[in-house]
Amino acid sequence: MSFHFLRLPQVVLSIIVNLAEPNQLICLTQCSKRAYNLVKTYRKKSENVKILVDDALNNVRVYYDDKINCCLSLDSGDREWELVEKDYPTKNLFGADFRLSLYCEEEEEEEEEEEENEDKDKRKWELKWDDPTKDGILTLIDWVTDLFRTDVWCLCIRKETFHRWKWVESRQGQIDDLEVWAVDSTEDEIQGLFQSKSKKLTLLTIPSWFQYPGVLPSRTSLGSWQGYWFTPNHLMTSDFIELCIHKSTLTNSDVNQFLRHWLAGGSPRLKTLILQIKGVNLNEIIHGIEGVIPNENPRNQKYWTISGEELTFKDRLYLRRNDGVIATCSTIENRFLRRNLVLAVWPDAKNNACLINNFQ
Repeated sequence: MSFHFLRLPQVVLSIIVNLAEPNQLICLTQCSKRAYNLVKTYRKKSENVKILVDDALNNVRVYYDDKINCCLSLDSGDREWELVEKDYPTKNLFGADFRLSLYCEEEEEEEEEEEENEDKDKRKWELKWDDPTKDGILTLIDWVTDLFRTDVWCLCIRKETFHRWKWVESRQGQIDDLEVWAVDSTEDEIQGLFQSKSKKLTLLTIPSWFQYPGVLPSRTSLGSWQGYWFTPNHLMTSDFIELCIHKSTLTNSDVNQFLRHWLAGGSPRLKTLILQIKGVNLNEIIHGIEGVIPNENPRNQKYWTISGEELTFKDRLYLRRNDGVIATCSTIENRFLRRNLVLAVWPDAKNNACLINNFQ
């Protein structure tokens, strides 16, 4: 016996549409134009839905409650298409050359980690794209963001897909998270990235010859996995809430100077500083600094960054500014078994306070 979904009362339809998960709504919208319009009419904007565009896998991922819910990818007839940088018309999937099929495909890495839980809800959509003269991902972005009434949350790009960044930024004004493989990019292209409106900019790769003159533009978060371009002047003039630099050429002495600068009230917005320094030595870093308070609590200390990362401090000490702001200074081991210096300013992103009682 069939269930006449479209004949339900409007109140019931609205409830069903807003309770459905993204992968279920995508399936519904492809049933008919009427079903698509129904979702568009009744679906309310949800803060629980986030859109990530992955350049490496060339797909669009939809996250629901901070967990991946479904993945949409393109498969052209030639397995490749020319990425044309030009003004791209906005249209939904009903006006584009898509053929849609849905099948279940478990992610290998995720399958090993969460075999019994999250993977059960994953769906991968593969859409046939037959126009080799256009970047179909742009149409896909337009359709998904329009359907869920939200913007692109995270965009991963490389040299060949810089036009996606410009296109998305021109549509929504600002991207929360921009991640870039920039090793093959020109100096002008990389300089342009630093002028982007993204809240968080992460340089996954960068040419060894690159240098950035002057002061880095202010933003919420800056990260670089290859930080040999990052200078002591960049550190001293930085204006970020979160700063994470790997493979830096900074020294213990450079960080000592910065800590004095921070204690004097410099970089007032800083909450988390993570620096990979060759030969990092906490004793050298705090040498000659007054007001350093040793840790007397043998238990580990937890700290949450604004990016949602949980840091665990074992051996640590504390710094206190004249205005009463407290920070933990420690070294932690990253996933590549390298030690990083961390300066974590309290309270953390979850508003947890530093639980020590010797700041009288």
